[in-house]
Amino acid sequence: MQLRKTLLVSLLLSSPLALAQAPVEDINDPNRFANSGNATMGAQVYEQIQQLRTEIMTLRGVVEEQGHQIRQLKQQGLDRYIDIDRRLAALSGNAPSAAVDEVDAPEIPLIGKNADGKSSEKGAEAPTVSNATEDGFTTGQPSIDYANAYGLVKSREYEKAIEAFKAYVARYPDDRYTPNAWYWLGELHVAVEPQNLEASAKAFQNLLSAYPDNNKVPAAMYKLGTVYFLQGDKQKARELLTHVIDRYGNTGNSAVKKAREFLRSNY
Repeated sequence: MQLRKTLLVSLLLSSPLALAQAPVEDINDPNRFANSGNATMGAQVYEQIQQLRTEIMTLRGVVEEQGHQIRQLKQQGLDRYIDIDRRLAALSGNAPSAAVDEVDAPEIPLIGKNADGKSSEKGAEAPTVSNATEDGFTTGQPSIDYANAYGLVKSREYEKAIEAFKAYVARYPDDRYTPNAWYWLGELHVAVEPQNLEASAKAFQNLLSAYPDNNKVPAAMYKLGTVYFLQGDKQKARELLTHVIDRYGNTGNSAVKKAREFLRSNY
Protein backbone atom coordinates (compact mmCIF):
# COMPACT_ATOMS: atom_id res chain seq x y z
CA MET A 1 0.00 0.00 0.00
CA GLN A 2 2.80 2.35 0.91
CA LEU A 3 4.49 1.53 -2.38
CA ARG A 4 1.41 2.52 -4.39
CA LYS A 5 1.20 5.87 -2.62
CA THR A 6 4.85 6.56 -3.38
CA LEU A 7 4.37 5.75 -7.07
CA LEU A 8 1.27 7.96 -7.27
CA VAL A 9 3.10 10.96 -5.80
CA SER A 10 5.99 10.44 -8.22
CA LEU A 11 3.64 10.37 -11.21
CA LEU A 12 1.91 13.58 -10.12
CA LEU A 13 5.19 15.44 -9.67
CA SER A 14 6.45 14.39 -13.10
CA SER A 15 3.26 15.37 -14.95
CA PRO A 16 3.21 18.33 -17.45
CA LEU A 17 1.00 20.28 -15.10
CA ALA A 18 3.55 20.14 -12.34
CA LEU A 19 6.36 21.17 -14.68
CA ALA A 20 4.45 24.06 -16.37
CA GLN A 21 6.51 27.24 -16.87
CA ALA A 22 5.87 30.38 -14.82
CA PRO A 23 3.67 32.92 -16.60
CA VAL A 24 5.51 35.55 -18.72
CA GLU A 25 4.97 39.10 -17.53
CA ASP A 26 4.40 42.00 -19.90
CA ILE A 27 6.64 44.94 -18.90
CA ASN A 28 4.30 47.28 -20.72
CA ASP A 29 1.36 46.25 -18.52
CA PRO A 30 0.78 49.05 -15.97
CA ASN A 31 -1.00 46.51 -13.69
CA ARG A 32 1.89 44.04 -13.51
CA PHE A 33 2.75 45.20 -10.00
CA ALA A 34 -0.84 45.06 -8.74
CA ASN A 35 -0.29 41.79 -6.84
CA SER A 36 3.16 42.66 -5.57
CA GLY A 37 1.96 44.59 -2.59
CA ASN A 38 3.40 47.85 -4.00
CA ALA A 39 1.07 48.90 -6.81
CA THR A 40 1.83 52.61 -6.42
CA MET A 41 5.56 52.17 -6.94
CA GLY A 42 4.90 49.92 -9.92
CA ALA A 43 2.72 52.52 -11.60
CA GLN A 44 5.37 55.18 -11.04
CA VAL A 45 8.07 53.01 -12.57
CA TYR A 46 5.89 52.30 -15.59
CA GLU A 47 5.16 56.00 -16.05
CA GLN A 48 8.87 56.84 -15.88
CA ILE A 49 9.66 54.18 -18.48
CA GLN A 50 7.05 55.59 -20.84
CA GLN A 51 8.37 59.13 -20.29
CA LEU A 52 11.93 58.03 -21.08
CA ARG A 53 10.75 56.34 -24.26
CA THR A 54 9.02 59.53 -25.35
CA GLU A 55 12.14 61.60 -24.65
CA ILE A 56 14.32 59.17 -26.60
CA MET A 57 12.01 59.37 -29.61
CA THR A 58 12.07 63.18 -29.41
CA LEU A 59 15.88 63.25 -29.22
CA ARG A 60 16.13 60.93 -32.21
CA GLY A 61 13.98 63.33 -34.19
CA VAL A 62 16.17 66.29 -33.18
CA VAL A 63 19.36 64.41 -34.12
CA GLU A 64 17.95 63.49 -37.52
CA GLU A 65 16.89 67.08 -38.19
CA GLN A 66 20.29 68.45 -37.15
CA GLY A 67 22.02 65.86 -39.31
CA HIS A 68 19.97 67.00 -42.28
CA GLN A 69 20.83 70.65 -41.61
CA ILE A 70 24.54 69.83 -41.32
CA ARG A 71 24.50 67.96 -44.63
CA GLN A 72 22.65 70.89 -46.18
CA LEU A 73 25.17 73.44 -44.88
CA LYS A 74 28.08 71.32 -46.12
CA GLN A 75 26.53 71.19 -49.57
CA GLN A 76 25.97 74.94 -49.56
CA GLY A 77 29.61 75.46 -48.57
CA LEU A 78 30.72 73.22 -51.42
CA ASP A 79 28.48 75.11 -53.82
CA ARG A 80 30.08 78.37 -52.70
CA TYR A 81 33.58 77.07 -53.38
CA ILE A 82 32.52 75.84 -56.81
CA ASP A 83 30.90 79.21 -57.47
CA ILE A 84 34.06 81.07 -56.47
CA ASP A 85 36.19 78.87 -58.72
CA ARG A 86 33.84 79.54 -61.63
CA ARG A 87 34.00 83.27 -61.09
CA LEU A 88 37.78 83.28 -60.75
CA ALA A 89 38.11 81.37 -64.02
CA ALA A 90 35.74 83.77 -65.76
CA LEU A 91 37.42 86.91 -64.44
CA SER A 92 40.92 85.65 -65.23
CA GLY A 93 40.02 85.22 -68.88
CA ASN A 94 39.63 81.46 -68.93
CA ALA A 95 35.93 81.77 -69.70
CA PRO A 96 33.88 84.20 -71.82
CA SER A 97 33.11 87.44 -70.01
CA ALA A 98 29.44 86.96 -70.81
CA ALA A 99 29.40 84.03 -68.39
CA VAL A 100 30.22 86.31 -65.46
CA ASP A 101 27.14 86.80 -63.30
CA GLU A 102 26.37 90.35 -62.27
CA VAL A 103 25.79 89.06 -58.76
CA ASP A 104 29.22 87.50 -58.49
CA ALA A 105 31.63 89.62 -60.49
CA PRO A 106 32.74 92.94 -59.00
CA GLU A 107 34.34 95.25 -61.51
CA ILE A 108 38.10 94.88 -61.87
CA PRO A 109 40.22 97.92 -62.80
CA LEU A 110 42.42 97.69 -65.89
CA ILE A 111 45.90 98.37 -64.58
CA GLY A 112 48.41 99.83 -66.98
CA LYS A 113 45.96 100.67 -69.78
CA ASN A 114 43.99 103.71 -70.80
CA ALA A 115 40.39 103.63 -71.99
CA ASP A 116 41.62 103.09 -75.56
CA GLY A 117 43.57 100.01 -74.49
CA LYS A 118 47.02 101.65 -74.85
CA SER A 119 49.62 101.35 -72.15
CA SER A 120 49.77 104.02 -69.50
CA GLU A 121 53.16 104.76 -67.95
CA LYS A 122 51.66 105.77 -64.64
CA GLY A 123 49.33 102.80 -64.52
CA ALA A 124 52.08 100.43 -65.57
CA GLU A 125 54.17 101.19 -62.49
CA ALA A 126 54.11 98.29 -60.09
CA PRO A 127 53.90 99.08 -56.38
CA THR A 128 57.17 98.84 -54.50
CA VAL A 129 58.09 98.48 -50.85
CA SER A 130 59.19 102.12 -50.72
CA ASN A 131 55.76 103.51 -51.60
CA ALA A 132 53.73 101.02 -49.56
CA THR A 133 52.16 102.19 -46.31
CA GLU A 134 52.44 100.65 -42.88
CA ASP A 135 49.51 98.32 -43.54
CA GLY A 136 51.66 96.56 -46.14
CA PHE A 137 48.92 96.54 -48.78
CA THR A 138 48.09 100.07 -49.93
CA THR A 139 50.36 102.28 -52.03
CA GLY A 140 48.32 105.42 -52.55
CA GLN A 141 47.12 104.21 -55.96
CA PRO A 142 43.60 102.75 -55.45
CA SER A 143 43.38 100.90 -58.77
CA ILE A 144 46.69 99.13 -58.23
CA ASP A 145 45.86 98.30 -54.61
CA TYR A 146 42.48 96.88 -55.58
CA ALA A 147 44.01 94.80 -58.36
CA ASN A 148 46.66 93.50 -55.97
CA ALA A 149 44.00 92.50 -53.45
CA TYR A 150 42.02 90.78 -56.15
CA GLY A 151 45.17 88.99 -57.28
CA LEU A 152 45.29 87.38 -53.84
CA VAL A 153 41.76 86.11 -54.41
CA LYS A 154 42.78 84.61 -57.76
CA SER A 155 45.72 82.85 -56.15
CA ARG A 156 43.36 81.59 -53.42
CA GLU A 157 45.24 83.37 -50.66
CA TYR A 158 41.97 84.24 -49.00
CA GLU A 159 43.32 85.26 -45.61
CA LYS A 160 45.75 87.73 -47.19
CA ALA A 161 43.02 88.94 -49.53
CA ILE A 162 40.85 89.75 -46.54
CA GLU A 163 43.63 91.83 -44.99
CA ALA A 164 44.28 93.57 -48.30
CA PHE A 165 40.63 94.50 -48.84
CA LYS A 166 40.32 95.63 -45.22
CA ALA A 167 43.29 97.94 -45.72
CA TYR A 168 41.75 99.14 -48.98
CA VAL A 169 38.35 100.15 -47.51
CA ALA A 170 40.09 101.82 -44.57
CA ARG A 171 42.30 103.99 -46.79
CA TYR A 172 39.88 104.58 -49.68
CA PRO A 173 36.37 104.85 -48.17
CA ASP A 174 35.09 106.86 -51.14
CA ASP A 175 36.86 105.21 -54.05
CA ARG A 176 34.85 103.84 -56.97
CA TYR A 177 35.94 100.28 -56.13
CA THR A 178 35.26 100.47 -52.38
CA PRO A 179 31.74 98.94 -52.66
CA ASN A 180 33.30 96.04 -54.58
CA ALA A 181 35.92 95.65 -51.86
CA TRP A 182 33.21 95.41 -49.20
CA TYR A 183 31.44 92.84 -51.36
CA TRP A 184 34.61 90.74 -51.66
CA LEU A 185 35.11 90.93 -47.90
CA GLY A 186 31.62 89.54 -47.41
CA GLU A 187 32.36 86.69 -49.80
CA LEU A 188 35.81 85.89 -48.46
CA HIS A 189 34.77 85.67 -44.81
CA VAL A 190 32.47 82.83 -45.85
CA ALA A 191 35.07 81.16 -48.09
CA VAL A 192 37.75 80.83 -45.39
CA GLU A 193 37.87 78.03 -42.86
CA PRO A 194 36.57 78.53 -40.25
CA GLN A 195 33.92 80.84 -41.61
CA ASN A 196 33.46 84.25 -40.00
CA LEU A 197 29.76 84.79 -40.60
CA GLU A 198 29.58 87.83 -38.35
CA ALA A 199 32.32 89.62 -40.29
CA SER A 200 30.71 88.58 -43.57
CA ALA A 201 27.35 90.01 -42.53
CA LYS A 202 28.99 93.26 -41.37
CA ALA A 203 30.79 93.68 -44.70
CA PHE A 204 27.58 93.30 -46.70
CA GLN A 205 25.76 95.60 -44.27
CA ASN A 206 28.46 98.26 -44.71
CA LEU A 207 28.01 98.11 -48.47
CA LEU A 208 24.23 98.45 -48.18
CA SER A 209 24.30 101.32 -45.69
CA ALA A 210 27.15 103.36 -47.20
CA TYR A 211 26.35 102.81 -50.90
CA PRO A 212 22.55 102.37 -51.18
CA ASP A 213 22.53 103.30 -54.87
CA ASN A 214 25.41 101.08 -55.94
CA ASN A 215 24.72 98.37 -58.52
CA LYS A 216 26.03 95.74 -56.07
CA VAL A 217 23.15 96.36 -53.64
CA PRO A 218 20.82 93.59 -54.95
CA ALA A 219 23.65 91.06 -54.88
CA ALA A 220 24.74 92.17 -51.41
CA MET A 221 21.17 91.83 -50.13
CA TYR A 222 20.94 88.32 -51.51
CA LYS A 223 24.31 87.31 -50.05
CA LEU A 224 23.45 88.85 -46.68
CA GLY A 225 20.23 86.84 -46.64
CA THR A 226 22.17 83.61 -47.15
CA VAL A 227 24.55 84.59 -44.34
CA TYR A 228 21.61 85.15 -42.01
CA PHE A 229 20.43 81.66 -42.93
CA LEU A 230 23.83 80.17 -42.11
CA GLN A 231 23.73 81.99 -38.77
CA GLY A 232 20.46 80.25 -38.00
CA ASP A 233 18.19 83.30 -38.35
CA LYS A 234 15.89 81.78 -40.97
CA GLN A 235 13.12 84.34 -40.44
CA LYS A 236 15.44 87.28 -41.06
CA ALA A 237 16.92 85.51 -44.06
CA ARG A 238 13.49 84.91 -45.58
CA GLU A 239 12.45 88.54 -45.05
CA LEU A 240 15.55 89.90 -46.77
CA LEU A 241 15.42 87.46 -49.68
CA THR A 242 11.73 88.22 -50.16
CA HIS A 243 12.61 91.93 -50.16
CA VAL A 244 15.13 91.32 -52.96
CA ILE A 245 12.40 89.68 -55.03
CA ASP A 246 9.80 92.38 -54.29
CA ARG A 247 12.12 95.32 -54.92
CA TYR A 248 14.07 94.06 -57.93
CA GLY A 249 11.68 91.51 -59.40
CA ASN A 250 11.11 93.52 -62.59
CA THR A 251 14.71 94.57 -63.17
CA GLY A 252 16.07 91.31 -64.54
CA ASN A 253 18.80 91.31 -61.89
CA SER A 254 20.17 87.79 -61.37
CA ALA A 255 20.01 88.25 -57.59
CA VAL A 256 16.24 87.88 -57.89
CA LYS A 257 16.54 84.46 -59.53
CA LYS A 258 19.05 83.33 -56.92
CA ALA A 259 16.81 84.54 -54.09
CA ARG A 260 13.84 82.63 -55.49
CA GLU A 261 15.88 79.46 -55.89
CA PHE A 262 17.25 79.72 -52.37
CA LEU A 263 13.79 80.20 -50.85
CA ARG A 264 12.40 77.33 -52.88
CA SER A 265 15.22 75.00 -51.78
CA ASN A 266 15.29 75.90 -48.09
CA TYR A 267 11.74 76.86 -47.07
